[in-house]
Amino acid sequence: MEKYLLSIKKKLEHLAEADIPFDDIKMLTSNAVITNYTSDEYFLRSGETSRKVGFVAEGLFRLFYTDFVGKDYTKNFKTTGQFTGALASLLLRTPSRLNIQALENSTVVCFDYDAILQIAECSFSWQRLLRRFTEGEYLEKEQRESDLLFYDSKERYQNFKAEHPDWDKKIQLRYIASYLGMTPETLSRIRKNL
Repeated sequence: MEKYLLSIKKKLEHLAEADIPFDDIKMLTSNAVITNYTSDEYFLRSGETSRKVGFVAEGLFRLFYTDFVGKDYTKNFKTTGQFTGALASLLLRTPSRLNIQALENSTVVCFDYDAILQIAECSFSWQRLLRRFTEGEYLEKEQRESDLLFYDSKERYQNFKAEHPDWDKKIQLRYIASYLGMTPETLSRIRKNL
């Protein structure tokens, strides 16, 4: 756990836009569990009620939905240094519709969400941090929705490549196509023309 404390501290301070004492980080991580996931293993499956938040210490995950006929739709990717979880399931305490699956061997520091809430009960700075985290997730979602509405397929792929230059080497193209709201054939055509 010790080797991940600094990374967690930096990420939380970035979210909070404030210093967070190491004692607070140690309190947060006192009940945390380090879990290793092999490629294709699930952090969370649709239908499970999530009670944990994960800090991706190393690795890459795909967040996706599956419809009634088995077709899946990629919502997002989470990589080293990011938090992952099913926010709606955590907040509403209901079964998740979201799947979270490792795309490569990954290590996650898992935090119990109820323990986080208990810490926040006693600390204004932790309440602010949770609010900032939720705001960040919302802004990311809104940005993605606007990209799907205002950019054509080629522009969406170019923006994706600019933000994540090495991901097309790590992630299957069909998942990237799904994330960008296009067919794999369209993505292949765009890549060929570029």
